[in-house]
Amino acid sequence: MSEKTVYMWPKISPHNKYTELLSRSIERRGLRVAHYDRKAMFKPGKGDIVHMHWPSYTYQASVFPLTLAKSLFFMALLYAYKSRGVRLYWTIHNIWPHNGKSRWDALMRRRLLRLCDSAFVLSDSVRREAAAAFGTREDRLVVTPHGHYVGAYSGRGTDIRSRFGIPRDRFLFLFIGRINPYKGVDRLIEAYRRLEPGTGALLIAGQADSGYPLESLAAGDDSIKVHPEFVDDGELSDFMEAADAVVLPYRQITTSGSAILALSYKKPVVAPRLGSLGEYVSEGCGVLYDPDDPDGLRKALLEAAKLDKEETEKRIEAKLGELDWDRIAGKMMRVYDGSADGSARQEVRA
Repeated sequence: MSEKTVYMWPKISPHNKYTELLSRSIERRGLRVAHYDRKAMFKPGKGDIVHMHWPSYTYQASVFPLTLAKSLFFMALLYAYKSRGVRLYWTIHNIWPHNGKSRWDALMRRRLLRLCDSAFVLSDSVRREAAAAFGTREDRLVVTPHGHYVGAYSGRGTDIRSRFGIPRDRFLFLFIGRINPYKGVDRLIEAYRRLEPGTGALLIAGQADSGYPLESLAAGDDSIKVHPEFVDDGELSDFMEAADAVVLPYRQITTSGSAILALSYKKPVVAPRLGSLGEYVSEGCGVLYDPDDPDGLRKALLEAAKLDKEETEKRIEAKLGELDWDRIAGKMMRVYDGSADGSARQEVRA
């Protein structure tokens, strides 16, 4: 097993630490992991592994003729790998790309899954959804949880509450991340405005898509603070430490790294009961609400503010133990090696 190389596609991403943390854990177990990029395109050989993440970035383009050309090249490359004895794996982070589902995406993702030796999903609910969406058996999809982010980010020591004028005694709800329509920030602001004055404070931090009216939505309430800029890795930890709860009011979601980030800082999560959120935000780790209830988010905010901090942290600590990277890497390596049996493929825990 030590002779082969895993080409992680990508090993390091400026937008997500998932593959970096996974790669480190696999390397700690003695397997070589290389970053896959254009320079590595022709390196994988017999016995090697190409492990893909977010493939839509490889086959999609701004216009369909270019998408078609990129897709054909992508598929030809994968067929070439198969002919050389390279094994293919795909972690399905999202059923469909964030920019929406198309017939071409459905075709490409079904074809990709058929070419793969196996695929990984991040929760049991996603396994069922992916099997139905792509017309495959559930036992071809191996459930490996999304690992935690404990220790992944180092802060600068910035006092975020002082910076935004948020009193120490105010319960601070935080939304952090890129802001676009599916994230539901408009719903969060609306629900927050319906709380009793003085209930808390709301901080929204992240770069909004062009044309998104973030600052006008938040105008008129001094307890709503907006940081309409990208939060870099150096300050991410400072924002998380300042919060009392992290709110993820998504309209749609498969798996949320933001929820796992919040848990990594022992912050309760407020989120709709969608996708795999119920499997990560388990009882006592936050508040899940019915996305079809017009008053669900407001009630969830109130409930989150009343959670017992010490008990919540204990529940989150237990959950983080299930999200240990070494356990997850160990399970993936057993799948790489072909030694994971059918029952192991059904487990949520690594």
